[in-house]
Amino acid sequence: MALLWMGVPAIAQTENTQQTETFGERFSRLAKKTVKEMEKAGHSLGDAIGFDDRVNPVEDDGDSVRIGGTYYMPLYTTNLYKGSDARIYTDECRKRFKERFPEAEIKSVTLPQTQWVSSTLKRGNKVVSYTQTMYCYVLAKDGDDGYINARFSFTRSKQPGSVYKREANGWPRWEKTDVIPMADYQQMSK
Repeated sequence: MALLWMGVPAIAQTENTQQTETFGERFSRLAKKTVKEMEKAGHSLGDAIGFDDRVNPVEDDGDSVRIGGTYYMPLYTTNLYKGSDARIYTDECRKRFKERFPEAEIKSVTLPQTQWVSSTLKRGNKVVSYTQTMYCYVLAKDGDDGYINARFSFTRSKQPGSVYKREANGWPRWEKTDVIPMADYQQMSK
């Protein structure tokens, strides 16, 4: 009985230290989370339909460079891919870039990987398909104002036992474009 009597104040103390969230606080937290998820969905939809000119990206892409609160793709100028088909990919990216930015002076068209990036799609323990991706970056000078950095991807996939085929969503797919002011470019190229 004495132990029970001593335990009651301890229980009361733990209950008093717990904070309850008001309806307004819960609503605010839920609204912020919903807005963030909708922004992500909007950016994904924009990427899927080719609207890739985000001025202020919501989040870092992982390999991005941050200058003054803005994230940019890295600047690649060394071509690492030595395959016999390299020229086909760089020429296609150069052509697509020039169609969109005819006045920009292309400085480099780069395949910054040594081989195709491969991934395997599985359902449970069963392999469903294989996918390979080659990335291509075009860096161009935009007059005296700055630079334009664009990323393209070539994607091909295959079912087990068959040959690789191009993905239908663009060959190459224009993934992203960064317009880099001169001051930011100078910091990035140091």
